[in-house]
Amino acid sequence: MPLLTIAIPTYNRSIYLDLCLKRIQEEMESLSEDQRNLVKVYVSDNASLDDTPQVISRYQLIAKGKFDTVRNAANIGAERNVAQCYSSATTPYVWVLGDDDVIIQNGLQKVLDVLHAQEVDVLYVNNYWFTGDYSESLNQSGKLGVSRYGSALKFARRTNVMLTFISALIARTGVDLGLSSGVVVGSNLPQLGWLLPLLRDGRSFAYIEDSVVAAKGSNSGGYELVKVFGYSLKKITDSILKDRPEIAKAIQNGTIVNFFPKFIVDFRTGSNLFDDKEMAMGLKEVFAGNWRYHVFLFPLFVLPASVVSYYNCSLTVARRLFRSILV
Repeated sequence: MPLLTIAIPTYNRSIYLDLCLKRIQEEMESLSEDQRNLVKVYVSDNASLDDTPQVISRYQLIAKGKFDTVRNAANIGAERNVAQCYSSATTPYVWVLGDDDVIIQNGLQKVLDVLHAQEVDVLYVNNYWFTGDYSESLNQSGKLGVSRYGSALKFARRTNVMLTFISALIARTGVDLGLSSGVVVGSNLPQLGWLLPLLRDGRSFAYIEDSVVAAKGSNSGGYELVKVFGYSLKKITDSILKDRPEIAKAIQNGTIVNFFPKFIVDFRTGSNLFDDKEMAMGLKEVFAGNWRYHVFLFPLFVLPASVVSYYNCSLTVARRLFRSILV
C-alpha cells in the first residue's frame, strides 16, 4: 500500500517544475521496487498558460501509474490549490512540495526510513536555499541522523517559524480543513490549516537533521512580510492553538528572534527594498507586547546604520547561548 504522496501545486512555472519532477524521478529510480510502490506523485496544475501540461505528461509516462494530476478548469487561487494538494492525498502521509524546490540525493530514502520506523504526526526535513545550481550550495558532511520528539512544544521550539516552510514538512493526512479554513484564508499560509492541528493534537514528531530539500531562493517575491509572518501568523497560531498557547508563543517567539532580524538588517544596510517605516510600525503593533521585540527588532530600526550589523552579530551570539529561553 502507498505510504506517501508527494503533492506539487503549480502555476505557470514549467521551467522550475521540470527540475522538481526530474529530481523526484531520479529519487524514485534510486529506490527498490517495494519502496517505489510506497510513493505516489500528484500535481495540481492551477490552469497554467505555459507548457506545464506538456511537462507533466512527460513525467506521467515515465512514472507508469504512480503519478496523478489534476488540471483546474480555472485558476482557483494559490491557497486553494495548495489545500487541494493536501485534501486530495489518499495515503497516510503527504509532502506538499513547492514546484521550485527540489529533493536532493537520497532525500526521499531518508524520509521513507523515518515514516517506516515510527508513526509520526509531522516530520520536518532540514533544507538549504539556492539561487543557481542547487548542488553547488549543498554543504553536508556525514550522516546527522534524526531527532525525535514526544513533545509538541519541544518540536515547535526547534522548528518555530520554519513550520511555515511547506516544502520541509511531511504531514499525516486526515485533518478536516474546513475547521480552520476561515482563519487561514487570505494569509498566504494555508498549510497551517493542517500543520497546527497536527501539532496541537499529535504525540510524535521527528526532524531529519541532514539536508533533504533545496529551496529556490529569491523566486516568489511579493510577500508582505509583516502581514504574512506578523499579523497573519500570530492570528492563526493564537486561534488554532488557543488551547495550547505555549506552542503558539514558541512559534511567535521564533519569528521575532530568528526570522525578522535578517530582513531588517538587509534593509538598513541597503540590500533590501522593504519599506522601513511600514515594517517598523507593523512589527511594533504585532509584537510590542513581547519583550523579545524590544531586544531583537526595535534596536535594529533605531540604531545608526553603521552599527546595525555589529548589533546583529551580538544577537547571533545571544541566540546560541540562550536558545532555550528565547524560543
